[in-house]
Amino acid sequence: MVFVIFIFLGCTKSPNKPLHAKSLEKTILNMNSSIATIDAKILSYELTNYSLKLKKIYELVKPPLYHNFLVNIGAKKRGLCWQFAYDMLAHAKSLNLKSFDYYIGGANIDDYWEEHNTLVVTCKGCDFSKGIVMDPWRNSGVLYFSNVKDDKKYSWSQRGGLR
Repeated sequence: MVFVIFIFLGCTKSPNKPLHAKSLEKTILNMNSSIATIDAKILSYELTNYSLKLKKIYELVKPPLYHNFLVNIGAKKRGLCWQFAYDMLAHAKSLNLKSFDYYIGGANIDDYWEEHNTLVVTCKGCDFSKGIVMDPWRNSGVLYFSNVKDDKKYSWSQRGGLR
C-alpha cells in the first residue's frame, strides 16, 4: 500500500527548475544553428527563473483567468497576460544577447474572453513563425514554452514588429 502511495506522489511533483531550463535550452538551440550555446543557456535560465519571480511579484493565484478577474476588479495590481509578455520582453532585452530577436505574439485578438498575448523569441533575423512561445501566464508563473507552430492551445500571430 505504501509503495502505491509513493508511486502516485511522484507523479504530482513539478519538474525542477534546472531540468525545465535545460529542456528550454535544447528547444532554443534546435531553433537555428546560428544561436550561440551560451546565449541559449543564459536565456533559458533567465526566463525560467524570471517567470517565477513575476509569479511572486504579481502574487499570482490560480487559475489564470481568476487572477485576471482580481486584476480587473482592482484586487490585484498586475498579472494579466500582456503584462507578463512585456515584463518578460524587458528582461530578455536587458540581457543583451546577440543571438535573438523578440516579438509579442497574440492569439484570438479582440475576443474579450479568449485573447492572449505572450513573448515570442526567434533567432536573430528569423521569422516570427519559427520562434518559441514563452508563456508564463498560462501556468500561473511556471514558464510554458513551445515552438509557435506546435502550440496546441493557441494559434499565434505577430503583434507589431520586432521589439
